[in-house]
Amino acid sequence: MKITQENINNCDSNIFGEWINNEKIINELSIKFNNVEPFEHIILPNFLNGEIADKISEEYPSDLNTYHKYNNPLEIKYAYDDISNMSENLQNVFYALCSVKLLNVFKKITRKENIEYDPTCHGGGLHLHPNNGRLHMHLDYEKHPLLENRQRYLNIILYLSKDYKEEWGGKTELWNSDMSKCIVKSPVQFNTALIFKTTEKSWHGMPEPIKCPEDIHRKTLAYYYLIPLENKSSFDKLGSSEVGYRTKAVFTKRPEDKYDPLIEKLYKIRPHRRITEEDLIT
Repeated sequence: MKITQENINNCDSNIFGEWINNEKIINELSIKFNNVEPFEHIILPNFLNGEIADKISEEYPSDLNTYHKYNNPLEIKYAYDDISNMSENLQNVFYALCSVKLLNVFKKITRKENIEYDPTCHGGGLHLHPNNGRLHMHLDYEKHPLLENRQRYLNIILYLSKDYKEEWGGKTELWNSDMSKCIVKSPVQFNTALIFKTTEKSWHGMPEPIKCPEDIHRKTLAYYYLIPLENKSSFDKLGSSEVGYRTKAVFTKRPEDKYDPLIEKLYKIRPHRRITEEDLIT
């Protein structure tokens, strides 16, 4: 479902926490965002109105058969992006994420005036990671695959698991540009948003498998913002031929990860398409 201006105009204006109305906090967030390692990011607690956060945490679609399943050595998760079949509260959260009010705040925080919402919600939606769920370190796609001359610029990962225990894992890791060191580990804290800029060095992921009970999921809501395409198309390692923009995620291993020929094979496939069962045959 494409998000329309009518949807946005009709959404509840009291979706977000009190931070959104506090200029001092917004200015402080801007300073943090633009002066932090390993790349621009903030971790923002109480992102939504507490009552709304409680409701939508309970309103995730319960039938896992309706989710798209990623089940391979690089990524194990469920994803649901059919906004039209979500609860009214969940729909309103996605519409509010596209509102002029929030966009103006993000323009102040990022110091980027041409941020736009993504009407396609491509790659966004509701994500569930089960026991043993994971997401190898990666860079997100660059050029929007559906919209002309647009690129991804800003990511929101909103944690929505209540009573989630730290020992289960599930932290989002942010690494430095050469993937030699983890700089930040963002824990799964209810109603806390990890907001970061998508760049050529924004390596992030959840590489350690989750160890939670079988009936528990790491719940996140994901949404992404765009800017007009400004990155240059990249070249191959020899600099001899243009290879284009990333339209899929690019994955890599950490220094401590042992060499695995299957994993290396999947790293080469994933920037071009999703992984199939046939790909897992060694």
